[in-house]
Amino acid sequence: MIAKYKLWLQAAGLAALVLLGFGVGWSWQGSRWESKYIALGAEYAEARAAAERQARSEETRRAAAVEGIRRDAKQQIEQAQADADAADATADSLREQLAERTRRASADTCSDAGSQTTRSTLILYSELLDRADARAGELAAEADRRRVAGLACERQYDSLRAPD
Repeated sequence: MIAKYKLWLQAAGLAALVLLGFGVGWSWQGSRWESKYIALGAEYAEARAAAERQARSEETRRAAAVEGIRRDAKQQIEQAQADADAADATADSLREQLAERTRRASADTCSDAGSQTTRSTLILYSELLDRADARAGELAAEADRRRVAGLACERQYDSLRAPD
């Protein structure tokens, strides 16, 4: 009967040794893979941090470029407005001179009937020139603003592309 238990004990011991070996192998393999995963995770974290730093640097570069372009565009618009104001002042002076000459021509009472037509034509041309000049000034000012805005937009787009 002891032989019967001895065989069972040997089989149980062998099974325990096999299970123990399997457990040790499993544990060793698991720790080996775990160290690989930890190293891979650290590598990914480092790559993510580097990509984040690079993205923030690029974002800062782009924001600075856009702000510089905005500042330049604002200065150009202010300069265009100053030029338009100077042109308006010159145009006003010319309009005043034309109005004075028109008044002098209209005030001439010694004129005959033929020059009455000339006076009314002169007044018509004076008013037409005045309106055309005012409208041209408005259109020129708007064209200047749009040109500056368009050029600023192009420069901003170019600044957003990766530097060569």
